[in-house]
Amino acid sequence: MKIKLTTENKLGLSKEILAVLAKNDIDVKKVEVETGLMFVETEAIGKQQEAKMASLLMQIAGVKWVETIGNMPAHEKNLFLTSLLNAVPDPVIGINNKGKIIYRNDKARKSFRLEKSKRYSIKDVFSQSDWAGKIDVAASGNLPVHINTIAGAMLVEVRAITESEKKAIGAVLIFHKLENIAARSHVIAGAGIKGFDSLIAKNPKMQDIINRAKHMCNTQVPLVIYGEGGVGKKTIAQAIHHTGERKNKLFSTIDCSTIKPSQIKTDLFGLANPVDGKAGLLEISDGGTIYLQSIQDMSLECQELLLGFIETKSFKRIGGKITRESDIKIIASSPEPLKTYVQSHAFNSGLFYALDITQLNIPPLRERQDEVESYIATFLQQFKQQSGKDVSELTFDALNKIKSYFWPGNNAQLKDVLYKASMVTDSNTIDAEHIEIEGHVQIESNLDNRSLPQAVAEFEKHFLQHWYQKYSSTRKLAQQLGVSHTTIAQKLNKYEIN
Repeated sequence: MKIKLTTENKLGLSKEILAVLAKNDIDVKKVEVETGLMFVETEAIGKQQEAKMASLLMQIAGVKWVETIGNMPAHEKNLFLTSLLNAVPDPVIGINNKGKIIYRNDKARKSFRLEKSKRYSIKDVFSQSDWAGKIDVAASGNLPVHINTIAGAMLVEVRAITESEKKAIGAVLIFHKLENIAARSHVIAGAGIKGFDSLIAKNPKMQDIINRAKHMCNTQVPLVIYGEGGVGKKTIAQAIHHTGERKNKLFSTIDCSTIKPSQIKTDLFGLANPVDGKAGLLEISDGGTIYLQSIQDMSLECQELLLGFIETKSFKRIGGKITRESDIKIIASSPEPLKTYVQSHAFNSGLFYALDITQLNIPPLRERQDEVESYIATFLQQFKQQSGKDVSELTFDALNKIKSYFWPGNNAQLKDVLYKASMVTDSNTIDAEHIEIEGHVQIESNLDNRSLPQAVAEFEKHFLQHWYQKYSSTRKLAQQLGVSHTTIAQKLNKYEIN
């Protein structure tokens, strides 16, 4: 029998209640007392006897109410605590101040092979000799530290368990697998992913590209997105993921231009080392999308491994023997057609044919002048939401300065320049002086009091400066202007344009 008694705060009342139970030969197993409440667990008795005892207890002066309950408060609290800790996807261990493990959740038991019937010390969990120093660092700094356990490399957080006056009586250790941390970071990074409705597409070329991209959302074949840096290739890739059937899975990114080749391999395929082993994005992102930014910079060795995965949908961790399968949509990007890298032997021809089944070519911002003002309005609205500063207008000179520039960094560069301008201005209006663009030149010059040769030379200088903003390669500039490479080189040297 388990009963709850609502009582008055009366001295000796507990003794009277227990005396009634003892008088009726009922063994008491557990008692819990709170202010105005008393909980009693006894041996099992029949329903009739339960009703009789409730009646007798109600006759005691100071007892207001008696009712049966399913669980004692301490047991119920322990059930909730155990369920809560077992719901945590990471291993959790509680230790006393002597380092003995007094609690471990189900994940900890499985990860560290801790049998229920045995007692363990926290040192049994680690596989490195200096574990104690690392645990002290984690406890004192309240930050996770990297540590090697018998279940592999992990991050561990340590939180002290204290009594009154901050005296520590033990600690809680929370372990995180590195691949879980990576997965959560990709979830956070993907929280802001939006669909096609958020994209600016007033230009007919962009409208056609977005229409084609929508038809690629649920295709399983790889996709390559071509375009200059900052043009919005990743945004298109995210929109494809968000709109398709994979939208509830991870969207993961590897930037091949900023990561070491060896790191790209382990990030993508994982590592099979028993101590430092970890899952790669092909495992973590199963069912989702992986965006390989600047894939032309991926090493040939990694390209070969990626080709094998695309062909078989299977792979092995680096250094491993176990074949694993994963359902991943591959989206890659490159500033130039991958065929050009194949011709220079910098890209695997087999991978080129496997990836280039479908492609999108995003035009640069200078070819989408009809979208510039829409980007300006969108960016300024974003800045207002982020900083609270209301800068919403541009003068004619400022807008003219923006539209006369080639924007080699495209949308990303425009956004950066506008952000700086919005922070510099003291009003809600951006003027031309606030638009700071290094090397910006407009085709304009004062030709008063100039001879014809001087005027022609002055215009020629500004004309070349203007086009050199777009084509910093002299060969491309010569091709654009229809003259020889030698002529362009001589002109640039003459006017000291570099």
